Amino acid sequence: MGWFAGKPCRIVYRSEYMTSIHAQDNHQTFDVMKFKKIRDQLVKERLVRRRQILAPEFLSEEDMLLVHQKSYLESLKNPLLVGQALALDYVNPWDNYIMEYFRYVAGGTTLAVEYALEHRTTVFNLGGGYHHAHPDRAEGFCLINDVAIAIEKVRKKQRVEKILVIDLDYHQGNGTMLIYRDDPGVFTFSIHASNWATLESPTNVDLELPSHVQDAVYLAALKENLPPVFERFDPDLLIYLAGGDPFILDSLGDFDITEAGMLERDMFVYQQACRRKLPLAVVAGGGYGPESWRVYYNFIKAVLRGRCK
Repeated sequence: MGWFAGKPCRIVYRSEYMTSIHAQDNHQTFDVMKFKKIRDQLVKERLVRRRQILAPEFLSEEDMLLVHQKSYLESLKNPLLVGQALALDYVNPWDNYIMEYFRYVAGGTTLAVEYALEHRTTVFNLGGGYHHAHPDRAEGFCLINDVAIAIEKVRKKQRVEKILVIDLDYHQGNGTMLIYRDDPGVFTFSIHASNWATLESPTNVDLELPSHVQDAVYLAALKENLPPVFERFDPDLLIYLAGGDPFILDSLGDFDITEAGMLERDMFVYQQACRRKLPLAVVAGGGYGPESWRVYYNFIKAVLRGRCK
């Protein structure tokens, strides 16, 4: 169930993935119980055993320094500066629990990538995808770039040469894209709404789609443009940001992708990994509002039930 080359797939989660964030002007509509809902439903339906759930460690400063500048990381030790970066309306100046949350979830992304690579399987992190963060600053409510940190950690161990990052979040993964703009070993592929940055690079495909795009056009863009990347780049590892915010019921995005369309999207990416027997690490990306959890849950459920053809 849910495997194609090595061990059965795994889920990464721990209780620290829940946090309470109070944002200015109610712009933050993130469901803080989202990932617990997914974990609980998977267990309830007996789709996953508790031993299949991996608990990540707290991400070390040494690991963060693989991507981020030391002066920037020092600034994140101040809860007030963290609150400003996230536009929060209240922060306890003596408690940096928000940064702790980011470090646990980012640790989960690193664990997902390492485990997928070591066991040649698929691993889902029930969080992660902070793709706007830059080496020297936060952006788009992303404090640290967990995907880039995970990439650099496995590369440091010389375990992989070519990594393909597939980012299907509603928002462009500009941070990750710019970090690897001159790096021939990392290819970034993104389908999103309006551009946050522009880049011409032989290792980047960046597709912008209009507001209210529907299933047919969205899925055609994916199915026509992603397979040639595999043929041209021939990756050793896939990292997939399975953003839920293109979903028609998302509270922030304005794409009109149905629940069935979202699952077809996710399974298409998964099937590319299956056919090529590639390790795949999946992170949740964006997704806002009370219905958002269903999108990622549907994907994980389909994989656990062995729908890889």
